[in-house]
Amino acid sequence: MLESLSLSKYRRWILGGALLLLPLLLWFSWQRLAAFDWAALAQVYNQIDWRWMAPGAAIVVASYLIRALRWQVMLRPVTAHSSLWRILNNTFIGFTAIVLFGRPGELVRPYLIARSEKVSLPSQMAAWLLERIYDLLAVLILFGIGLAYFDPAGRPIGPALQWVLQTGGFLITLLSAACLIILGAAALGGDTLANRLRDSLAFLPPSAQAKIGHVLTSFATGLASCSRPADIALIVLYTILEWAAILGASICILRAFPQTQSLSELDVVVYLGFVAFGGIVQIPGIGGGTQIVGFLVLSQLFAVNAAPAMGIAIACWIATWIVIIPFGLLLAARQGLSWGALKKIESELAP
Repeated sequence: MLESLSLSKYRRWILGGALLLLPLLLWFSWQRLAAFDWAALAQVYNQIDWRWMAPGAAIVVASYLIRALRWQVMLRPVTAHSSLWRILNNTFIGFTAIVLFGRPGELVRPYLIARSEKVSLPSQMAAWLLERIYDLLAVLILFGIGLAYFDPAGRPIGPALQWVLQTGGFLITLLSAACLIILGAAALGGDTLANRLRDSLAFLPPSAQAKIGHVLTSFATGLASCSRPADIALIVLYTILEWAAILGASICILRAFPQTQSLSELDVVVYLGFVAFGGIVQIPGIGGGTQIVGFLVLSQLFAVNAAPAMGIAIACWIATWIVIIPFGLLLAARQGLSWGALKKIESELAP
């Protein structure tokens, strides 16, 4: 009883303190917001050159076809009769789930593809893992080009990007080595590793061994494209084409704004490399948001004023991510999937 009263009193003190601090926090936030040049931000969108923006957004949408083609190659060891159209539909829906639900939405796409192609979910989780690894290697290459090209001398770089510049080379080496080790292990011994893991489960009841063993076998089957040279060549080719499309879209989108239309192709490689890397790695002080990283890169590396830099970073995010939502929702509705159904899938699959 005394403990309950003490806890209740403690909560009242917290609530009272929060109410006292709230006006101060609101005032501080208002001062910061009022100091921001909202007129300059609005002007950014009035100056969009749609002759560049529209093709950029169209290229982004087209890049999902390349993703679907790559996934179809990774399906070959599991099924010889996959449908590119179904994979493309589920790719649109899956990326829409990522935008709506965040990273846990990543699990929606493997689930939908496994269901539509009548294959096991573990095999498609393995395909998703391979896709992430190939994309990460592409990002590291772009980021490495950015680090090699960019000269930070004389630029007012903040602590977040200073951390990226200082640790970037180490992180590229570490992450690249990890990706190559995983790909090598999958290519040389996916089945062997699954067998060893099954053998290590001997202490479990036979029914549990059978269930876990089935999952491990399915996962190893999903990795089998790593051991087939023709499949590896196609996956690498589609990865190159995908990121070439993303680079082309970024060139178009940035040239749609007066403040960034003079950036060279190599400048855009630097921008894309930093933003893509920042979207994957949690940078101290800013996390992994592509909009914030894009703002920092434009304002600190390319000397774009704060308001236009923020507006352009948001526009890039809309053109590369939000643009997919209408397609995904329409295709989800055609499959009989509602918002609630997608949310349920995401919540059931999330750990």
